[in-house]
Amino acid sequence: MTRPQESSDNPSDSTRRSFLRTAAATAGAAAFAPKFGVSAQEETGVNKQIGVGFIGTGGRAGAHMNIVNKLREEGLVRPVAVCDVYRPRLEAASKKCGGAKMYDAHEELLEDPNVDVVCIATPDRLHAPQAIDAINAGKDVYCEKPLTHWDQFDLAKKIEVAAKEKGRIVQVGTQYMADENYAKVSQMIKDGIIGKPVHCQLGYFRRGDWGERMHIPDPNAKPGPDLDWKRFLGDAPSVPYSVSRFFQWRLFWDYAGGPATDLLVHVFTPVFCLLDLDYPERVLGGGGNFQYDREVPDQCNIIADYKDGPSVVMMNSLSNYTGIETKIRGTNGIIILTGEGIRIVPIDPKTNKETDEIHFKWNGMGDTAKLWRNLLDCVKTREQPFSPISAAVRVQAPLSMGIIGDRENKVVKFNFDTESIELS
Repeated sequence: MTRPQESSDNPSDSTRRSFLRTAAATAGAAAFAPKFGVSAQEETGVNKQIGVGFIGTGGRAGAHMNIVNKLREEGLVRPVAVCDVYRPRLEAASKKCGGAKMYDAHEELLEDPNVDVVCIATPDRLHAPQAIDAINAGKDVYCEKPLTHWDQFDLAKKIEVAAKEKGRIVQVGTQYMADENYAKVSQMIKDGIIGKPVHCQLGYFRRGDWGERMHIPDPNAKPGPDLDWKRFLGDAPSVPYSVSRFFQWRLFWDYAGGPATDLLVHVFTPVFCLLDLDYPERVLGGGGNFQYDREVPDQCNIIADYKDGPSVVMMNSLSNYTGIETKIRGTNGIIILTGEGIRIVPIDPKTNKETDEIHFKWNGMGDTAKLWRNLLDCVKTREQPFSPISAAVRVQAPLSMGIIGDRENKVVKFNFDTESIELS
């Protein structure tokens, strides 16, 4: 999948037009899940500006702050609080957010009654504990991907349970999900437009070591009043402080999962939702460090087999940006996600020949601002967002399984009775 461009949206014969109209009417532009939780109008008032608190104020959080500041100009939202374990970054974020209140601990931020929504943009290992705390505090959540650290799948399930019990909205930050067309095409797949989906391919390719390029603003920074190393570690192994571990945490297994949870999550989540998948039956992971000096791999491959299909092949390289198209192969056709949009190429089972293609142009794919607008709408309507917790948990499973399988050199299976990951 590449960046969105323009394309057409009109099948070339009346049969296909009818099919498309029916599918669109059935699926609509709604997300993949029903309304959820207590009405936000009852809690905050329909016209109240939604207050946002930021847990984590680093590079990715800065992009979210820029979006929220623009939405503030429209009267939709206001940044009210910021939290970080590194004081210089915290103070800069407060200034960027118009003097937002500063907190050293996320638990304190969650007690702030002015915070309605929290944005979690911290190292992977902290996502789940902070999201669960936010949900239990009655906050709706925008959580950066991945939902959890690769070895915390049990916590992913706990986030889903907590959100359901507390009636909270959780949007997971996979910005490729910011497009209404997925719901339409998903319904068309259910209606048999390409027959039975049996095989998928997807990949994310770039050139360069992303973790190494993470900025170190102060090489002399060290634990003390301005840097809380213990809180940064969370439940990770207790290790001596390292400036690289703190600022370039994506390089290390203790805090990140490499290409699987950094990059493949973006291209796999749309495919997962298009096919309305559940958990995989078994997963094989591979790859290695073939170019860069770091803990997490620079090449990553995952094969996930689902009961009765499909088989999903995920590929990644950080050494070469030559990409592949995302393709969903069915018994009677293929769906291709391109830079222009979504192509559907049905095959007539009687003639075994391709029939007229159906095209959808992208309408927001890759747009983080659209994910934010969608979340703010859902805070008021209590409908599920574009990238809901229910999908994120099930996306996390094969990614975690692939990483674990690669590290242990084993095939990893999913136990459907206990909903847990097991080594074979």
